[in-house]
Amino acid sequence: MFNKKIEPDKVDDWKCVYETSVESEAGLVEAFLRDHDIDCQRLSKKDTAYNVNFGDLSALYIYVPSDQSDAAEKALNEWKEGKIYKGDEEDTDGENPGT
Repeated sequence: MFNKKIEPDKVDDWKCVYETSVESEAGLVEAFLRDHDIDCQRLSKKDTAYNVNFGDLSALYIYVPSDQSDAAEKALNEWKEGKIYKGDEEDTDGENPGT
């Protein structure tokens, strides 16, 4: 019973693209996605009966509409790799514009 990880809820037409237990991290991810014109919503499973900020007692999930999930996952993967996500644009010459 207690060794089973809490899973994100299945929500019609929405997909969970990010999981964390840190409020500030969830806020950064939300802002990042919105800056890239990707709709998102946060679902908190934080147990307010306990004052904890880690683990399954404070799970936070970031959801995006299913039709935007590919773009969201690509943006988040590139962000983790230190790349700058530009949407559908391809940086063919390997240089940043404006430099």
